[in-house]
Amino acid sequence: MILRVLGSAAGGGVPQWNCACPNCSAVREGRAPRRTQSCAALGSEGSSAWTLLNCSPDIALQIEEFPPLQARRRSDGQHDTPISGILLTDANVDHVGGLAVMRQDGSHRFTVRSSESVRAIATVQPAFAPFALPPHRWLCDRRCAPVNEEDPIGNLFDVRAFSVPGLTPGYAGRARIEDAVFAYDIRDRRSGGRLLFAPVYEGIDDELFAAISRADVALLDGSFYTDDEMRSAGLMNKNARDLGHLPVGDSGGTLDRLEGIRTRVIFTHLNNSNPMLDPASEAAQRVGERGFEIAYDGLEVVV
Repeated sequence: MILRVLGSAAGGGVPQWNCACPNCSAVREGRAPRRTQSCAALGSEGSSAWTLLNCSPDIALQIEEFPPLQARRRSDGQHDTPISGILLTDANVDHVGGLAVMRQDGSHRFTVRSSESVRAIATVQPAFAPFALPPHRWLCDRRCAPVNEEDPIGNLFDVRAFSVPGLTPGYAGRARIEDAVFAYDIRDRRSGGRLLFAPVYEGIDDELFAAISRADVALLDGSFYTDDEMRSAGLMNKNARDLGHLPVGDSGGTLDRLEGIRTRVIFTHLNNSNPMLDPASEAAQRVGERGFEIAYDGLEVVV
């Protein structure tokens, strides 16, 4: 199983167009790498089919940066894409906005999977609604059964979707409902390797903790290091928990919750306010001392 991190930033990326914070300034001045919005691709050696894990508004650029996802010309002269489907964790714009880009799909059929709430919230938007209509499929099956023999989900990978604590997006009222946010527990049928993809959650409950513990690699919510970092930086009058994210470094945060865990943990979906973006920061050093990692665009993991 191959996981390629296409984008490692939260909404707006780093730098954000309207921000001159230290992290955004460092990117513009060439002192830090640019980060596009959170998205990943799941594939397997020997297979040409790829599945997107979320679909960021930066997906077109991300595809151009990763040739295995680029369009192909078939022997009949028609164009095709190796992207077979999409697993959506939530309905935030940084995770579903790329569907508006992928609407220009020609005759290709995508299989989109999400919770029922995410499908309902997203398909109200005219740009996303066509993905719930033929020739596409938008499924809400937590067992993620394959749709045909060519579907990597259910054939190459056993995938289980489950709810994690979270909120609906701001444009949908930030409601706390049971299936506002999914995580995906993914097992490679050939190698037995297990990956957990959970880039958004507001808490680590027992089910999520157990899934992290079972995984060989877990991509986890690294949006914020402290609850009040946006207020402290003068960026927004909201806390991390107001937005549905568990801070990494606060008391009771992700580092505390995962004390002693042996899973390879990689934090992704980092907000531009996050001090973890600076490798010299105390936050980044504390994460590294725990043996955990910070994702970057282009990171590739084999499980």
